[in-house]
Amino acid sequence: MGPGLAGARRRLLILVLVLSVLVGAAVGTFAQYQGSRGGLHARAGRLAGVELTAAGADDISTYWTVRLHSTSGLAPTALIRVPRAGTPPYPTGVLMGGLNRGRRVVNVRGLEDIARVAVVLSLDYPLAHGPRGSGRELVASAFGLRRAGLDTIAEILLALDYLESRDDVDRGRLFLVGASLGAPAVTIAGAVDGRPAAVIALYGGGPVGSLVTRTLQHRDQRHPYPRWQAFVLGHALAWLLTPLDPVRYAGDIAPRPYLMVNGDDDSLIPPPNVQAVFAAAHEPKTLVWIEGEHIQPDEGALIGRLAGRISNWLGARGLLPAAGSPAL
Repeated sequence: MGPGLAGARRRLLILVLVLSVLVGAAVGTFAQYQGSRGGLHARAGRLAGVELTAAGADDISTYWTVRLHSTSGLAPTALIRVPRAGTPPYPTGVLMGGLNRGRRVVNVRGLEDIARVAVVLSLDYPLAHGPRGSGRELVASAFGLRRAGLDTIAEILLALDYLESRDDVDRGRLFLVGASLGAPAVTIAGAVDGRPAAVIALYGGGPVGSLVTRTLQHRDQRHPYPRWQAFVLGHALAWLLTPLDPVRYAGDIAPRPYLMVNGDDDSLIPPPNVQAVFAAAHEPKTLVWIEGEHIQPDEGALIGRLAGRISNWLGARGLLPAAGSPAL
């Protein structure tokens, strides 16, 4: 690392620290409101309109592209998959995958165990990428990620409004499933909205400061930060991302069941970060360790490998017909 890059990083640290202090002093109370139950429901608004477009079919399901319109101005796009067999109303899940998968997660290979018996819907994320760049670009990216994170939670709440309006949806058997970036999203959404009967988080963890620090040091970074710089910058950026930390919310999912599934050798979400969220959650809760790294780059492989077992976990709680795979 040359002296120019080192100097730029030192200036970035100072800039982020100053901005973090200003954000904490000036908008701390407002930030807490934005992340509250009332703030997130206000951000979601009320469902004002729905556009449905046929998107094909296969042997198991019929697909529709959905455009939701809210009184708050949100207009998320989703893909919904409806079983061709069985008798409605069906159990229904909102699935949130990784950032690059978006709405397409509903038709990943291996999801058939759930899709045969349940309506499933996935949303596109309101951002194209995670934090990137350096200096001011990274700070601006972090502010954009915060806004998009709040919008993601609000859009999940809006999707629940839409699903409840459908005659083929069993309102008493709604559930949320999130993988990777989707894991904290469904944890927060499930905590601030009582409609989901269960929440499943795959390969997620917290707190945010520790995870951002680890990402900045990760070997996949083009220029990994030294440990002390990553620590300072990661925790400063966490202030900018307030209040999007699943540790703050997990306890509010109870008394509904909460399932966490994580990799035992995950270099992005190591065991202490998993345990932080699990410890914050209240019973009934379940933590399952799966051998291997963080799911990369396509969470479809993970969902395909675990869908049957997740179906069985949901079936044991009356939320899906019991599957034949081993219980989690």
